[in-house]
Amino acid sequence: MPWRRKPARFLRYWTGPVDREATGASGKQFKTVLVYCVNCHHNGRLKLADLPDWDWSDISAHLECTGCGRVGWVDTRIDWSEVVDFNKGICG
Repeated sequence: MPWRRKPARFLRYWTGPVDREATGASGKQFKTVLVYCVNCHHNGRLKLADLPDWDWSDISAHLECTGCGRVGWVDTRIDWSEVVDFNKGICG
């Protein structure tokens, strides 16, 4: 794995290995992550299965925005829309 540092000190990357077996409270498994570019606000989705077996900080530092081309300027989040039925509501 090539080493790359964060492009800016204020960026906070997740740490630790990618948990491909993570599940939400409903028991459904996460399949994708949402990636937001901090520079141009472009966003996209990546499949968890397609990510390498690196730590989150290394993955985030290597992601390139397809909108502006900046590398590492990302905010990575689990896609909760896969496991939560927003039409049903939180309590019901």
